Amino acid sequence: MLNRVEEDKKIEFLKNIYFYHTMTDVSLRKILALCSEKTYEKGSVVFFEDTSGDCFFVILDGELEIWKRYGQVDEILLGVSGSGQPVGEMALIDNQPRSATVRARTQVRLLVIQAEDFNNLLVTENSICVTLLRSVTMMVRRSNQSHITDLDRQNRELAKAYIELKAAQDELVSRERLSVVGRFSSLILHDIRNPLSALKSRIDLLQLNRGDPEYFAQSILKINSDISRMETLAAEFLDYARGDIRLQMSICSLDKLFERFMDTMVLKAERQQILIEVHNCVEKPVILDSDRILRVLINVAENACKAMPSGGNLSVSASAGPDVLVLDVIDTGEGMSSEVLARIFEPFYSSAALGGTGLGMIIIKSIVDAHHGTVTVVSTLGSGTRVTIELPLLM
Repeated sequence: MLNRVEEDKKIEFLKNIYFYHTMTDVSLRKILALCSEKTYEKGSVVFFEDTSGDCFFVILDGELEIWKRYGQVDEILLGVSGSGQPVGEMALIDNQPRSATVRARTQVRLLVIQAEDFNNLLVTENSICVTLLRSVTMMVRRSNQSHITDLDRQNRELAKAYIELKAAQDELVSRERLSVVGRFSSLILHDIRNPLSALKSRIDLLQLNRGDPEYFAQSILKINSDISRMETLAAEFLDYARGDIRLQMSICSLDKLFERFMDTMVLKAERQQILIEVHNCVEKPVILDSDRILRVLINVAENACKAMPSGGNLSVSASAGPDVLVLDVIDTGEGMSSEVLARIFEPFYSSAALGGTGLGMIIIKSIVDAHHGTVTVVSTLGSGTRVTIELPLLM
């Protein structure tokens, strides 16, 4: 039994707990009469999650840890309760299993109230029921307010994080644009400088040999070839920079398309000792953007030439199915590994020893996609490469 002084101290202690702070001294003395004291050593478990709630506690001194999924890999420490705080009361109120595990963080001294005693007191003391109801209501209100405050804090943090992320994204996009501009500039300077240098040298030599008609004629052809190369580079960069291909669809004879292709490639093929064979099995005119498809064939053929530095054979053919035009370009070159083949449509990627813009294949795919067609590349190291382009057949 507690003496009067000790009892008064306990009453004042209980009044500071939200659960009891509106109760009268008479009600608190009745509750206190039901309490017993219990001490738990550091590290000991007061009760486990999912067990039945047979009592609740008030911390007189020391600290308790509140754990979720205690002892499991994903255990979470929800919080720490100290002197004056009740623990385990909700299991008595809603008659549900414990929602967490409670462990002694330090040596802790507790007031213990058994569920049966507390429930009997509620049956006989209506005033305690009303007070308890008000306390629980206040606790719910505080919990709601805390939840709203926490949501407001999270929203502010999310808004701040979004602003920071947006700024970082804008900076990243800006850097990427600058990087692309720099790579564009480097490629333009590298790839246009070579034909420009050759063009300047040819003009100088032409002036020295202006009296030789045969030399003059050949030089003009080579100069035109250099100019065509620069026009091609400019067209590729413009197509890639715009991000879309605007087609000029028209009626096209594949025989004439292949003639233009041969006119462009013949000198390069002769210099590298490459035999080009063209087979056209489509007699009727078709509808497509002839300039773009010519660009596709030239890009594929130039890639093939790079893969045949010591010469070889290049076959270009056209055939027609029920509703598709098929263009096949087959070379006997070095072929590509599976790693290189997987990256051929990446911008600025080039595996050729002679270099390149790295835009040739992506331009090919862009033009074919604009025609609602498909491009397929099959290649094996040492066995050459086959590029198959399928376009909707419009006749």
